[in-house]
Amino acid sequence: MKRLLFILYVLLPAAFLSGCGASLAADRHDVERLLLIQTMGLDSRGDGVEMSVSTGLGAEDAPALVMSAPASGIEDAIARLQNYSPENQLFYAHVQYLLLGEEAARRELGHVIEWVDRSPTLRMDTNMLVVRGSARDAVVDTSEQSTDITQRLESMDRQARSTGWTVYTLREIAAALAEGNGALCLTIGTAPTDGNVFTEEMGSDAVVPVGYAMLGQEGLVDFLSPEESLGAEIITGDPTGLLITVAGSTLEILDCSVSVVPRFAPDGQPSGAHIRCTLQAGMLEKARDGAMNPEEMDAALSRTVSRWVSDALARSQAAGCDCLGIRDAVLTSSRDMALWEERWPELFPGLSLSAAVEGQVDRSYDLAQ
Repeated sequence: MKRLLFILYVLLPAAFLSGCGASLAADRHDVERLLLIQTMGLDSRGDGVEMSVSTGLGAEDAPALVMSAPASGIEDAIARLQNYSPENQLFYAHVQYLLLGEEAARRELGHVIEWVDRSPTLRMDTNMLVVRGSARDAVVDTSEQSTDITQRLESMDRQARSTGWTVYTLREIAAALAEGNGALCLTIGTAPTDGNVFTEEMGSDAVVPVGYAMLGQEGLVDFLSPEESLGAEIITGDPTGLLITVAGSTLEILDCSVSVVPRFAPDGQPSGAHIRCTLQAGMLEKARDGAMNPEEMDAALSRTVSRWVSDALARSQAAGCDCLGIRDAVLTSSRDMALWEERWPELFPGLSLSAAVEGQVDRSYDLAQ
């Protein structure tokens, strides 16, 4: 009975998460010989690719199995990785994170989307992240330390979402690109931490968000700086909980509303757009000098966020990658939407885009004075 319950416990989630294809794939193999891949990384290497995978920590914190293989293509890499594990079947229906190194994001994004969409086991709702540098370094090097890359990504994921960042799935990114828009993708890096984080003897690398990547139809276009990424999150996402530093004080965004007001020339052609943001923030920690009065703090918040939003708009225009939703806001207000939709790639870089931010800091911190 225990064995039967164990088999049902493994197979039923696969059926719900991945459809009948995944469950049928599992049926063909002894469940005890399945190795569930939880993190997959892909790098572009010359004329081929390199795939790195990790199973995550096993029962009773058994070490993760981490493998990496260079190959001519994705399917070849899958086959080579399987050769590294002849006694166990690698099973990909439970991949939580798909990491693309910089070059793979630039060159392989379309191929990856098509490949995952056709796969009977891999899921389009897998979280996708772009790595500054190599996905192999993120998967393999961090796994050589006291915790596995999947653990680190799960921890980063929880923290990022709770502090206002957005982690996009491959499905969300593919949908944005299919609609003719650009897309944002959270970018991660590894940062050394002190030697006493995990043990007195061993150091560690933390996985941390470092901003957003701008993705276009052909792949990675450019990276937004950390401050530009904050501006992008305010325009496109739900930044509630986002922590920002203004004039030396740490603030938390409590509420945010954004509207995009399109502008048209006399002939009806889109000429630009104005982004209006209204922010309410809470004071978590005042600057040490505490010199600003409440009105000055509101003005500083408005100026700072307005600069971030304007810089994000300027960067996306310069790159020709409309990943901030300007297209949809303008075209849905246009009488000749179909005409401008066809011309949008040539129109977008020349539009006049402006931003205005009205910020207010919660006055409750005054009670401590």
